Amino acid sequence: MTEDIIINLKFNESIERDNQNFYFKYVWKKAFRVWSKIMILTSVFLFLGFYPIENFDTNLLYYIIKYTGIFLCGYCFILINQYFVSKKKFKIEVDQIISEYKNSDESSSIRLSNKEIEFKNPFNKISSIWEKTSFLLHDNYLLINPISNLHFIINKSEVHDNEFETIYKMLQKYSKVKILR
Repeated sequence: MTEDIIINLKFNESIERDNQNFYFKYVWKKAFRVWSKIMILTSVFLFLGFYPIENFDTNLLYYIIKYTGIFLCGYCFILINQYFVSKKKFKIEVDQIISEYKNSDESSSIRLSNKEIEFKNPFNKISSIWEKTSFLLHDNYLLINPISNLHFIINKSEVHDNEFETIYKMLQKYSKVKILR
């Protein structure tokens, strides 16, 4: 391929909200996997710490388990609180981003070449060589990661089917597939 492929993305508020909500759920789903292990460990420590086992309450290990369970229980409440605070902050930020997009006259686009991928929106223009780019196809969403901790989300309904397939084929051909964990 010698010429660049440019795919224009029209701004649609509902699709943008859907993309952002998908990414929020995607990130927190990974966090909940770790949290579930912490909650199970907390339950085990609380059970062992408060279950009346004969002659176990005179042992130092009993008090360590009991207070570790109480500490982990407090930690679980902090994690749950963090989720709700993040969700509230996220909604405010999404509303702000969408209002900025509405006020802008420029459109967003993706430029694909055999050397790089470029994302352009009214606020940023980011290019990445294919070797540093990874992607993940999850349901109807394509998460493109040109830089660590930066994701571009493309919903299949956001572009035409042939454009989505073009992007997907270029990503398969030139970049790395990111494994969902």
